[in-house]
Amino acid sequence: MEYIVNSGFKIYCGFEVTGIHISNAVAQTNTILSDLPSTLYRIIDYKTTSAMIGAIFCDTLAGFIDGIVNPIEKGHPDILPPEAQGCSEEQLRNYPEGLEVKCTIGNIVKGANLRAGETRINNLTGITWQAHHREVKALLGLVWDFVDNEQAFNYPALTAAFYTDDLTANDWGEISGTTGRNTKVTGMLKGGKRKMGEGWVTMLRRPEYASRYTELLGFKIQMG
Repeated sequence: MEYIVNSGFKIYCGFEVTGIHISNAVAQTNTILSDLPSTLYRIIDYKTTSAMIGAIFCDTLAGFIDGIVNPIEKGHPDILPPEAQGCSEEQLRNYPEGLEVKCTIGNIVKGANLRAGETRINNLTGITWQAHHREVKALLGLVWDFVDNEQAFNYPALTAAFYTDDLTANDWGEISGTTGRNTKVTGMLKGGKRKMGEGWVTMLRRPEYASRYTELLGFKIQMG
């Protein structure tokens, strides 16, 4: 699969991250995903698949940038500078530097009833990254799909990555799941999505993906 990359993308969040770093991590993540048995994707839900893809990507990207994956399940951010090694669990729950990563497959047309292995891009109606609180200011947002590869089974693959460090509480919706045992989550709103789109890093070089992502996130891009 061929990708376009924003070669001018570069951030420093306790370590340097470039568009090339992210593009390489996307490619390696996709390779790992395609090596797993297709049966796995048929028996786990999309939320679990997203979590798995995000974890593989974080581990891969950390290797390219000399970072470490946050060892705390609910730690923040997901990738930390090497000096965070050995910090206490309390410190790792909200470390002051690093890169937060979230992954989504997006929302599709109601009633589409697509199953694992079926490409979703033409039925995509929204891209929404979720968080546990509204204080997330900087985010690397990943999107994936069961990309058509003309094989018997379309394996999941990362199709795009977006970044902004300009999110505010108003870019996140009201927190749901505040009662009972449900996990507390908030979804990104239109203003936040536009900020993410304007900070595109890499994208699958296929017209249907560029067309749908630019429409849903409200930004423009030259495929080149």
